[in-house]
Amino acid sequence: MRNRSIISGEGAGARINVTPMIDVVMVLIVFYLLVGQLAIDRKASIDLPTSIIGIDETQESDPIVVGITQSGSLTINGVDFDTDRFAGEIEGMHARSPNTPIRIRAHRDAPFGHIRPVMHQLRDIGISGVELVTERGS
Repeated sequence: MRNRSIISGEGAGARINVTPMIDVVMVLIVFYLLVGQLAIDRKASIDLPTSIIGIDETQESDPIVVGITQSGSLTINGVDFDTDRFAGEIEGMHARSPNTPIRIRAHRDAPFGHIRPVMHQLRDIGISGVELVTERGS
């Protein structure tokens, strides 16, 4: 009986098929591109007011971001919500992770009449530490 050597290239295991590995790498690349785009879209849609005072935004944890557009429509982490469903959704998110910071990103031209009800709903839920996000002015 003849012994086959893998080193000489005669054996069945001499060739390594890299196609599955390339497929996995491509899926990971697409995944990270999509996640990165979602993170950019979450912040890009609202023109923020400017302020010369305040502290820089920290990225210690993934905050709950409440967006308020100029017309008063609400978003939570970039997803549109009706005002009727808003309080329930925030309450559920806060119950799952009570230490997560909540940040309000309101459009610079949004009247305070759109922002006040959101702040009252957050207070009624029991959330006291709300951060208002602005851009650093000169």
